[in-house]
Amino acid sequence: MREKLVAFLSLGALLLSNAAFGSADSVTQSLGIMADVGGTVIMQRTPEANDGKNKGLSAASYLFDIKLTKKFEENGKVVARVKGGRGTGLELDQTGNNGVNTYGQVNANEDQTLDSAANTLAKLVELYYEQTILNDKLTVDFGKLNFWTFFADNNFAGDDNCQFLTGAFAGDKTIDSVPQRPALRLNYALFEKLDISYAYFTTDLDHFDASGINIAQFNFKPSTNGNYRLYVWGNNGIHYKYKDNTSKSGSYGFGVSIDQAINDDFGIFARCGYKEHSFGDHDRDANGKEVNSFALPLSAMWSIGAQFKGSKWSRENDVLGIAVGQIYGSSDAKGFIKEYNNGTYKDGAETQFEVYYKFTINNYIALTPAFQYFANPRGGNVLTGTSNADKNVLVYGIRTAFSF
Repeated sequence: MREKLVAFLSLGALLLSNAAFGSADSVTQSLGIMADVGGTVIMQRTPEANDGKNKGLSAASYLFDIKLTKKFEENGKVVARVKGGRGTGLELDQTGNNGVNTYGQVNANEDQTLDSAANTLAKLVELYYEQTILNDKLTVDFGKLNFWTFFADNNFAGDDNCQFLTGAFAGDKTIDSVPQRPALRLNYALFEKLDISYAYFTTDLDHFDASGINIAQFNFKPSTNGNYRLYVWGNNGIHYKYKDNTSKSGSYGFGVSIDQAINDDFGIFARCGYKEHSFGDHDRDANGKEVNSFALPLSAMWSIGAQFKGSKWSRENDVLGIAVGQIYGSSDAKGFIKEYNNGTYKDGAETQFEVYYKFTINNYIALTPAFQYFANPRGGNVLTGTSNADKNVLVYGIRTAFSF
């Protein structure tokens, strides 16, 4: 509660200072600081969740986002960003409550960083310095970085504040989870139309060692309106093999993320990812010792979609988005993961579909109704003690986004 209060007071002080001093002479502007403040309120419902309880569920969540940027004359800048909110949404939690159980994630915008009293924590998600050198060809970022800001991103399917809510469309779900961690990133403009990036992300603040995640990305830009990203990553942390639960190694994967604007009103995107699927995710116990964990037995995913601006129907600031995709479970996990279906595991695919319409009210507020459908959730795998976890799930809701 204290962290949330501090964050809200900071936001209030920022807004009051802008109001008191005027937009041209605000405190942030007088210091040369650019402030981006926004937030979302999301309400969702499913007529019948697949948690085995055969009933409909509703959930609401909110999230605020404050980003401060200070630029320097020497081609450098400092970025600080705070996020927080409330509500874990419709997702099935660790105790089996609240009911929609999918690979694809119903609400990528929700914040599930909770304290011991189940209150959502406000947290510093980015704090880093960026410097451009060598005639602006080389960019160096170091500090606390957000992985998805720099890698596997997509102009039409990457911002859950205003685009797709489904996690499978907002990012590559096969990449080992990379929270905001201390990292070093290098980006070099090899040619005018080709950038190469490399980064190392630590995986645990208490274990700053070589067990982090390395990623390299090639971004080919054949035109000013297109990005063709190819990335390869490796997680040096301990991963346990599904078949014997004792063999261990690192994990790796690769993927492609493409966005291409066809014209001013229409754009398309595609994303696919692969993860080495004989090893499960690793974890640490209370003493810091690595232990085996098989929470996300994923091996591959793909998604395609399109974005239409509302100019054709005289709503140039509105956006219509549509996407479909699939996520595949690991075939090597079949028969070896005991928490699934009393000892059996299916390696089928889950299919996700989403359509949203962003209705822009003004420069500060937008309403976005969305419909999501998950067919064969988790590839048909039924959780122990449930009766319909493989039941198809429909989710509908509305997101209110604020920006100023």
